[in-house]
Amino acid sequence: MNAPLLRHGGVGVAVTVPALLALSVLGLTAPAWGDGLTSVNGSVHVEGSSPVGDVSTVNGSIDVDPHEQAGAVHAVNGSIHIGADASVGPVSTVNGRVTVDAHAAAASLGTVNGAIELGAGAHIAGAVTTVNGHLTLADGVDIAGNLSNVNGGMRLAAVHVAGSVKTHSGDIYVGAGARIDGGIGVYRPRHDFDDWLGWIGWFGDPHQRVPRIVIAPGAVVAGTLHFERPVDLKVSREAKIGRVEGATVVSF
Repeated sequence: MNAPLLRHGGVGVAVTVPALLALSVLGLTAPAWGDGLTSVNGSVHVEGSSPVGDVSTVNGSIDVDPHEQAGAVHAVNGSIHIGADASVGPVSTVNGRVTVDAHAAAASLGTVNGAIELGAGAHIAGAVTTVNGHLTLADGVDIAGNLSNVNGGMRLAAVHVAGSVKTHSGDIYVGAGARIDGGIGVYRPRHDFDDWLGWIGWFGDPHQRVPRIVIAPGAVVAGTLHFERPVDLKVSREAKIGRVEGATVVSF
C-alpha cells in the first residue's frame, strides 16, 4: 500500500506508519491529516497562502516562507528557518540552527546544539533557549520570556527581554538601547534532575573560562545581576543597572 501523502503549496511528503511511530518515540506529535506537514527523512517547505498545522521532521530542515502561518515547528536533526513576517507556534530542534527573520513571530524557540539568530523586530512570546550555541538578536527584537544558554556568546542589539538573561559560561554583550527587565545571571551548573541545562553544563564546562559581560552605553538592565562564578563585568557609565551580586563592576 502506498504511503499517505501530505501536500502544502504543491509539495508532497510521504508519511509511513513506521515514520509516525518514530515521531511518537522522539516526542514529536504528527499532525492530523490535512492539518500539517510531517516527514522523517526529508526537509519540509511551508509555502502557499493557507495556514497549516504542526510541521515536523526527524532528519531534514524546515523552511517556513515569509508571511506564512503554522503551528508547532519541530525537527530532530536539521535547522529551522522562519521567514520574515511569518507566524508560528513553538519552534524546537535538537541538532540545528534556528533562524527567525525580521518581524516574524513565534511562541518560543529552543535548540540543543545550534545557534539562534533573530532578525530585526522579531517577537517571541515565550522563552528562547539553546544549550550549545550563540544567541544573536537584532534591533527591535522583543522576547516576552527568558533568554538562556549554557555555552556560547550572546550579542543583544537594541532589544527588549521581559524576562532574565542566563548563561553558565557564555559571554554576554548588551548593546546600546537594549532593555532587560529580569536581570542577568551567570550560574554554576546545578546537578539536580529538575535542571537539565545544569547537567549538560556540568559535563561541558569545567569552570576554567571566565565569561565576559559588557553593558554598553544607553543599555538598561533592571533587576539583579547575579553571578555564581567569576566574571569579567564591564559596565558603561552611561548604562543603568540593578544590584550586582558576586562580581565587581569595572566602569568604562
